Amino acid sequence: MKLFLIRHPKPDVAAGTCYGRMDLPLPENWQHTADEVALWLNCRLKGTTLYQHSPLQRASLLGLHLNSNSTSDKALVELDFGSWEGEFWNNIPQPEIESWSNDLQFSSPYNGESLEDVRQRLSVWWKSHRIDQVDNLVVVAHSGVIKVLVSMLCDWPLAQSYRIDVGFCSVTELSIQGDYITLKRLGAGDWLGV
Repeated sequence: MKLFLIRHPKPDVAAGTCYGRMDLPLPENWQHTADEVALWLNCRLKGTTLYQHSPLQRASLLGLHLNSNSTSDKALVELDFGSWEGEFWNNIPQPEIESWSNDLQFSSPYNGESLEDVRQRLSVWWKSHRIDQVDNLVVVAHSGVIKVLVSMLCDWPLAQSYRIDVGFCSVTELSIQGDYITLKRLGAGDWLGV
């Protein structure tokens, strides 16, 4: 099976805003890039394909744009930043950020989720899929979700997942054959022709 993890387009939000579970809209021109993603993706899909997306509109709009039969799954929602949601990063007390960054895997000093919380819900989601029944799984989600999934599937340290660069509308591709997983592309946006 091929697993395609696609990050949503850049939402319409002020720069420097902390957002995770906030349901943010997309700017008016988001379909242009979405069409490029669809064209790139459709050239690579062979066989049966299942589409899923996060219920947040910045991901669900792209998921449904790629395939009108894409289904929403709440397990794919972004990390919850709790009391930090909607705050500017510069306004969040530095000691709180440092406390969180000292233990990214298990810490959630902002009354939200830890990366471990996200890993646990994604692990349940992943185990619920019969990957031998489809040739392709296309998932439209968020940076945090993609980083945790890649770390989980590739057996990389979860606390280091922040190092993975996942740009807006980027595609991460994995090939999965039983227990053997090959990372084909990581957060790549080279399909844009940039």
